[in-house]
Amino acid sequence: MRRRARVLGGVLVTLAIGGAAVAGTYALPQRANRRASDLGPGACTPLPAGTQRMASIDGRIPVVLHIPRHAARGAPLVLALPGAGQTASDFARYTGYSRLADQRNFIVAFPTATGRRPFWNISGRSAGKPDDVAYLRTVIGAALRATCADAARVGVTGVSNGGGMSARMACDAADLVSAAAPVAGGYGSLPDCHPARPVAIMEIHGTGDRVVPYAGKGADGFGAVPRFLAQWLRLDGCPRTSARRSPAHGVDELRWAPCSAGTAVVHERIQDADHGWPGTDDDSGRRGFSSTAQTWAFLSAYRR
Repeated sequence: MRRRARVLGGVLVTLAIGGAAVAGTYALPQRANRRASDLGPGACTPLPAGTQRMASIDGRIPVVLHIPRHAARGAPLVLALPGAGQTASDFARYTGYSRLADQRNFIVAFPTATGRRPFWNISGRSAGKPDDVAYLRTVIGAALRATCADAARVGVTGVSNGGGMSARMACDAADLVSAAAPVAGGYGSLPDCHPARPVAIMEIHGTGDRVVPYAGKGADGFGAVPRFLAQWLRLDGCPRTSARRSPAHGVDELRWAPCSAGTAVVHERIQDADHGWPGTDDDSGRRGFSSTAQTWAFLSAYRR
């Protein structure tokens, strides 16, 4: 599959040309389940396999849902959050997450943020923006009912603004989310984090990122990746020292484990990589590394 570069909202990303077509829109129950425990036996009606749009929730752009042909009841669910200026379909093509889901038999839900240039309300304080935590909690419940996925295996990932939002979900939806894997996330505007339980965290970031710099912005390092990791090491009760390895050329992996409740904090530090989703076809210096494969491998290892 060919890929080409495109600037979305001032950020260079790589979009795949082609990909699965979106099928029909399917009506879903309108009652919003706020907790996965609300989903009792028989509470779901599975949709047919394929890539399709769920019915609109709160008047928003419908969520793109990908269900593999061989996904059984109780398959894992991944919530995949686009970056600023991207739609659900953009992010599906960009990451290839639907293709991996077909290979590994898990389900992916791709929501889109609001606005002409979609943007997640990470801080919860953006003027005129809705409560995206509440919305994504509703999306998780609706997707679980639509697919009969395992409510104890709900992972969340995203890139850039979507990466920051996935980190926010780990803080404010720990009762729903089993693990989170933000990529190139913006963490400076995150509110105080008080998760209801320990959550496994993987963070992937390029040291050459000029949009959300690795060391943060300004003299105080606003949004610095090491500060974000240190917060989760404390929240998850992790050991002080990490195991280190290099899974691919130019990639340093730091793993703190075991942490509280069997969780872990893992960091993939991509040397000199710019802002984006490391491992796309144009990233020739790091062949063998895929953010899509890495985030899925991490998310799939944890249950809530």
